[in-house]
Amino acid sequence: MKNNIITRFAPSPTGYLHIGNIRIALYSWLYAKKNNGKFILRIEDTNLNKFNKKYSDYILYVLEWLGLYWDDEIYYQSDRIDIYKDIINYMLFNNLAYKCFCSINRLNKIRKICIKKGIKPKYDNFCRDKNLNYNNIPYVVRFKNSLYGNIVFKDIIFNKIIFNNYELDDFIIQRSNGIPTYNFCVVVDDNYMSITHVIRGEDHINNTPKQINIFKSLNYKIPKYIHLPIILDLNKKKISKKNFLFNIKKYINEGYLPISILNYLLFLGRLNINYKFNNINEMKYIFNLFKLKKSSCILNMKKILFLNKYYLSNVSYNYLKLYFKYYIINNNIILDYLNNLDEIISFILPRSYLIKDIVNFCLIFNKYIYFDSLLIIKYKNNYSYLILLYLYNKIKNLFFWDIKYIDFYIKKLLKKFNYLKIKYIYKILHFFITGKEITPNINKIILLLKKKKFLFRIKYCIKKYLFNFIK
Repeated sequence: MKNNIITRFAPSPTGYLHIGNIRIALYSWLYAKKNNGKFILRIEDTNLNKFNKKYSDYILYVLEWLGLYWDDEIYYQSDRIDIYKDIINYMLFNNLAYKCFCSINRLNKIRKICIKKGIKPKYDNFCRDKNLNYNNIPYVVRFKNSLYGNIVFKDIIFNKIIFNNYELDDFIIQRSNGIPTYNFCVVVDDNYMSITHVIRGEDHINNTPKQINIFKSLNYKIPKYIHLPIILDLNKKKISKKNFLFNIKKYINEGYLPISILNYLLFLGRLNINYKFNNINEMKYIFNLFKLKKSSCILNMKKILFLNKYYLSNVSYNYLKLYFKYYIINNNIILDYLNNLDEIISFILPRSYLIKDIVNFCLIFNKYIYFDSLLIIKYKNNYSYLILLYLYNKIKNLFFWDIKYIDFYIKKLLKKFNYLKIKYIYKILHFFITGKEITPNINKIILLLKKKKFLFRIKYCIKKYLFNFIK
């Protein structure tokens, strides 16, 4: 039996996608794939003032990174301007729309009067039935909205929604620069692409009656609407593209795994289901829009972080290394060749929440590492010199490179310098061996550094930073 369900993801390239956009893309993809349908990608790039190609390219990059692959070609609204204009001319000819020559000053006066009267600002239909047509005077095209009756539609999540046509004005469908507006373009595109289900944010509910009226005027088939409850931050404010905290670029740059983000969003706003999927294809079997709550969702960053920690430890090692390399390339990180990289990753993995944590740890195994100048001042003293020199002389004669011998000499070092606090001795070791004050087990790090690199680093630090204490 053929299933004709077609969904779409239609972002505007006016900023980086945020976590709410990703949820819409995921749900649209899952609903289509669950029903053996199609998932269409449409880039709504007609807002020339805010359009930026880097955002458009990044949309594709993010969807591929997440594994949300689209069907058919990518549709760009900027390539379809002539189609929109032809339909607007048809609407003008058939009295479904009209040209409005009202100046900005007049429109502002109308707005001020409405606000003064305490009513919702809307156009007064001055040009509606006058069939005006002036040469060389800028105009917009307005949709001839019905003046009476109600628009009624059933939303899968919010159920029956009613709008009064009287509350809607004759909204603009073509700007004075000749570019059609959002509410008009989406109707033409949804019809052309045979979209059956429109999944989008709750903040679009007010656009829906406008779009339905255009659908009706053009005798197009109206799709079903699913408006997702908005996502709020911990302060219960709506997330947006402007806030980098919720920007998908931040998640990628910090080394989250795609499966962690997708798994978290799958159950956001639903009953608390403690189940973790291994891939996106598994998700479509349990996906159910009807189980979504109407209430807004609170985004909990800590939950995503702990979920990412779980996946780092449970995904296949090949998958982990793939995103490890991906992270290094994406962030232009130079990492020396490490013949014991697998051993290093295995050591730090249980302590890591993000791929960034793993990579940052691996960086301490580079031949040359960064030493904070303020910390150098803190540890640049005779104690550091004596401790490093003692350890260097003991380790250089070590024949078997084994953790038990390293442990043995570290204990001897602690005993020799027992007039210092153990915690302080360890801080000295941590800093000059890794460049950081706090790291996991320093004995194990020495082992992973290997003898040659360890001796090089100690000698380098003594000569470069502790030369004043060399006798």
